[in-house]
Amino acid sequence: MVSHKKSNKKQFVILISALIIGIALGVTLCAFKFNSLKITNIANNDISANTTEVAPVAEKVVAPSFDKTKFSTADPSSIWVVVNKQHPLSSVDFVPSDLITTNGATISSKAVDDFEAMLAAAATESITLTATSSYRSYDTQSKLYNGYIAEHGQAVADTFSAKPGYSEHQTGFAIDFTSIYEPICNFDDCFSDAIDGAWLTAHASDYGFILRYTAEKQSITGYKAESWHYRYIGRELATEMKKQSITTLEEFFNVTGGEIYL
Repeated sequence: MVSHKKSNKKQFVILISALIIGIALGVTLCAFKFNSLKITNIANNDISANTTEVAPVAEKVVAPSFDKTKFSTADPSSIWVVVNKQHPLSSVDFVPSDLITTNGATISSKAVDDFEAMLAAAATESITLTATSSYRSYDTQSKLYNGYIAEHGQAVADTFSAKPGYSEHQTGFAIDFTSIYEPICNFDDCFSDAIDGAWLTAHASDYGFILRYTAEKQSITGYKAESWHYRYIGRELATEMKKQSITTLEEFFNVTGGEIYL
């Protein structure tokens, strides 16, 4: 009976010891896992803290260059045709096939919409633009040119009047304006100081027209300043020339010009 009790006590001690050892091992394992996880998190945080986030590089947008070949500078029916003393019309007796008469001007249909829009815009500011001379045929230009020669001599006439076949008016893209506010300035330099002339100076390019002949560019265009002579080239080109501060078609398209006839 005594031996049996001693045996039970011994088994109980062994069981308790095993339980204590098991608990100790479990605590140790948990501590190890916790420390490992903590070290891993610290390492990851260190890496994140020392890693610089690289922002995506935005692609540089390059504006397309202006296409100078979109329209011909030699075709007399092109809104970009360059006509000067070095470049006569390819057909000296050229007649535009699309002439339209509107608001006192006979011009190419290509210029009509912008011409009418320009007049309407001026009208909103109570300004009336008056077109006096527009399309001229080869025969009409011949009569004018010969008349100027008879009156002034050819040397002088050539400074302000084009030979037939060399005139922008024959293309249907040129318009001469006069003033109802300052008629004394009609066909005179002071036209640009009149209310309507000043409006054209400030706004014509918005509607595709440029002042074609200026005193500063006489050696390039070949003609004396004409503050009343506007040439239609379209809004696209007029805007680009203004953007680049270029005032002559010769300079923009690198086309020869000058005061001597070819």
